[in-house]
Amino acid sequence: MKSTAVFAFILAGAVATASAQPEPTEPSGRVSYTDQAAPAKPAAAQQSSEVELASPTPANHGTEFIVVGRDAGQFSQLRLAATSGKVIVRRVRIFFDDGTQQAVDVDSVLDSNRSKDATVNVKAATAIDHITVTTENGHGQYAVYGTAAHGNLTAQ
Repeated sequence: MKSTAVFAFILAGAVATASAQPEPTEPSGRVSYTDQAAPAKPAAAQQSSEVELASPTPANHGTEFIVVGRDAGQFSQLRLAATSGKVIVRRVRIFFDDGTQQAVDVDSVLDSNRSKDATVNVKAATAIDHITVTTENGHGQYAVYGTAAHGNLTAQ
């Protein structure tokens, strides 16, 4: 009988541990599995006319898809800034809401220590559906900001 009680106690502890899920620790709802002793530095002092389109994103995935959507408005520029470490950005592809797209070979190193950013001029005054950012695999993180075309920023 004692072994049944001990087994039930161990089983209850295992179920509680197995069902625990990590809580999202980032505003974007992404789950962070790394132990962050200090909060990430803001990406090169975000300007007041910019909207954050992607919160700090790890550069170890190769290509990242960023959903923007029509409600975000139209943007004349995109700025990519390293939030930690160095990030090598190869290409940015912008998919507009009207079905057209723009590809820009950036081939630039973003460096959070030197505030080195990359800027992409958006060719069309059309809402952006989504963006893909292709990076070299690395340990840095980057954020993406959009500068409004004609002051049409929406509150987020």
